[in-house]
Amino acid sequence: MVFVSNKRPACVSAFLAVMFAGLASWATPASADEEGAPAVAPLEPITVTARKSSETVADEELRQQVQTALHSDPYFFDAHVTVTVHDGVVTLEGMVLDFWDLRDAIRISHKVEGVKGVNDELELHISGSDG
Repeated sequence: MVFVSNKRPACVSAFLAVMFAGLASWATPASADEEGAPAVAPLEPITVTARKSSETVADEELRQQVQTALHSDPYFFDAHVTVTVHDGVVTLEGMVLDFWDLRDAIRISHKVEGVKGVNDELELHISGSDG
């Protein structure tokens, strides 16, 4: 024997009631031109100005500071590293002999005041490897 009920569960009835209420309120359009619409004040214009910071270090000066920092570090061999700077972003190119030199080059460059970022283009040449 199969029992069939025509009653819906309470959660389905509640869901349908909410859906129909939402549709009823959505179906009645309102216009801002109607007399009951609230008045809106006109928006004030916004002016945006930008100014280059006077604290920005010139790229050539920053390049020299990074090179000096790399050269003066007693544990980093900088003979095969070339430093270029564009808009405060340092690019390191050349070769280093191990992973620690690679890490140190990036760390030392980041410590120089005025450096916005460091691009690592260094090649890692581990002794005893062919390439």
